[in-house]
Amino acid sequence: MKRKILIIGGSYMNLQMKISPKHKEGDITPGSDYRYHPYGDSAITAISTAKLGGDCVFATRFGNDTNGKRLYEYYKSCGISNALMRKDEQAQTGMSISVYSDLETHENFVASGASMRFTKEEIDDAFIVMPDMFLAPLEELGYDEHTVVVKSEKKEEEEETSFVKTLERAEEKAEKENASEAEENKDIPEEKEDALEDKTEEKEDIISSETVTSYIERESLALYALKKAAERKVDMIFQYTPFTSRYPLETLENIKVLVISDEMLYKLTGFFPNNTEKALRSLMALSQKVKAKYYVVQQGNHGAFIYDGSHYEIVSAPSTLVPRNPKENEKRMQQTFMGALAAEYLESKNIVRASKFAVIVSLLTRAKFGNLEKVLSRAEIEQYAQEHGIDLFR
Repeated sequence: MKRKILIIGGSYMNLQMKISPKHKEGDITPGSDYRYHPYGDSAITAISTAKLGGDCVFATRFGNDTNGKRLYEYYKSCGISNALMRKDEQAQTGMSISVYSDLETHENFVASGASMRFTKEEIDDAFIVMPDMFLAPLEELGYDEHTVVVKSEKKEEEEETSFVKTLERAEEKAEKENASEAEENKDIPEEKEDALEDKTEEKEDIISSETVTSYIERESLALYALKKAAERKVDMIFQYTPFTSRYPLETLENIKVLVISDEMLYKLTGFFPNNTEKALRSLMALSQKVKAKYYVVQQGNHGAFIYDGSHYEIVSAPSTLVPRNPKENEKRMQQTFMGALAAEYLESKNIVRASKFAVIVSLLTRAKFGNLEKVLSRAEIEQYAQEHGIDLFR
């Protein structure tokens, strides 16, 4: 039986467009190519994992619309399990627009839609599939909001004194009012007197309610999913990003593989891992903050550095695959790297083998504009490697 990974995250339909600001006329900017494809770190990781042979269960949400149906069918065609895909009748499918200009700049615009409407119940249900590994959420899944009621306690003498004085003033005022009311209501029947007493009790209740306060508490569902994985003792693959860095990393104990880019490692530790000594120093510093069995540093387009706390391995990219532009499609490559690493590690449990495979796959994903709808399959990767004399695992 194949080992499986659980990924929880949003689904977005992306419109990717090339524009030419240099030729803008009035409020119209002309464009050329445009394409539609899946978008979102979790979605691309799930697609890559499944197409490369991994058993992937993707818990995600769509709206009841055309984009949702297209994404659902595409995920199925990639081999992703649809057991945890949910249709939201109250929200649209997430949408993103990526605009690339001839000035070599680009912008992304994102509307989360159904992708930010997960519930605790859905997350609980996701772990019923008994995953062997869990990818730490790469984006927020939504918030669980509830009202917290707090009764204030009068511990300070000053508060007690203030309360006593207030009470005394209230009593004096009440006595005067009662005396006045008694004079006015000498002949009031007993039933009306009882009604007046009820009103007095209501006043007392109002006075006592002033000591109660409430506020709305928002709980991150991404963090809730992490806690659920810890409760279930599920091994975790953790990609260190600006978003995941917000998690309470010092408290996480079930990280099997931590993946971090060289740039993120530099920002975190102050050491840029461009040689063995600096890589080891930076990873030793990181290991004091975050505990993991394996640390994998993605070194741009050049390979990966693996550390297990006492030994290290260096994986170099085949020279024929290293792009001329060192920043070429780097973001896209990070997520296919994660998917390939997960797929191979689930199969072999060999982190060096998995890292080598991930380096090659991520470099092969850097092709032309708009290729995210065509993440390579394992068969295509193996065919390419054979034709070009590339060993995928050594």
